[in-house]
Amino acid sequence: MRVPSLLKPALLLWAAASIALGAQAQTPAASYPAKAVHITVANTPGSSPDVLARYLSSRLSEQWKQPVVVDNKAGAAGILAADGLAKAQPDGYSLLVGADGPITILPNLQASLPYDARRDLLPVVSLGQIDFVLVANPKTGYRSVADFVRAAKAQPGRINYASAGNGSPQQLGMELFKQKAGIYVTHIPYRGGPLGMQDVIAGQVDVMLIAVGPALPHIRSGRLVALGTGGEKRHPLLPEVPTLGESYPGYRAGTWFGLFAPANTPQPVVDAIAQEAGRIVRTPAARADLAAQGIEATGFAQRQFQGQVAAEYERYAQIVKATGIKAE
Repeated sequence: MRVPSLLKPALLLWAAASIALGAQAQTPAASYPAKAVHITVANTPGSSPDVLARYLSSRLSEQWKQPVVVDNKAGAAGILAADGLAKAQPDGYSLLVGADGPITILPNLQASLPYDARRDLLPVVSLGQIDFVLVANPKTGYRSVADFVRAAKAQPGRINYASAGNGSPQQLGMELFKQKAGIYVTHIPYRGGPLGMQDVIAGQVDVMLIAVGPALPHIRSGRLVALGTGGEKRHPLLPEVPTLGESYPGYRAGTWFGLFAPANTPQPVVDAIAQEAGRIVRTPAARADLAAQGIEATGFAQRQFQGQVAAEYERYAQIVKATGIKAE
């Protein structure tokens, strides 16, 4: 059948509009998420990032009406988890609760990482930050930072400390503390902070820096002694414990967490994730719930979070240079 020439322009416009509407309906953000979303945590169950990821996943699942699954992939100081995300499909269904270790510390320590953190990992939204606390086994007899430093100076190398792994923020925090205090203690890396903390409780290791949340029940029960916290001011859950900065001005130790996606994830999908995750952690209920776990909720938008990650990269570059720490 031949179409009258006067109708051809109208039909062409209709066809173009139909194609445009169809394309709009099929944009990634319009149907996201259409299946389960997986959030990888580069830490063991019970760690602060794991607590944060599970809190977020349950609420995202309620909002999105899709499963949001948390996968723990601890080990190698977060390299395995970060590399897994870097190689994942950039479609928004693979995310990472990342922290400074594999993203801003290790790139300053190792030239041969299997991923390029600044090229392969896309900051989506910040989630929270925590202060560390320096804890000791009660049998050490340390009751203060001064006790610990005095003992370390009297026995160079005989006292040891645990960390969440080589290149972890706990290790860099302790190495910076060693430099400021003028002491030498031996590093013992673990596959995650909770594992190291258990050995401090058991008396296999003397001290460690660890997030306030996981340590708090053991401090309150007397199985650990809190020597000092790593924030700029005293921690609200441990107001009687002095900051390490009170003994060594300018010192701070903690970490931050954020949601990352593979590079080249469509921006509309990134925006959808950032909007919902940021909204969740900024609610008063989330702030209160996470504060009880020692986590300060943030929820910075993508641009601000990208600036934070870039600044932390440079800060750790300076710390690595100042401490002379090498990849182990």
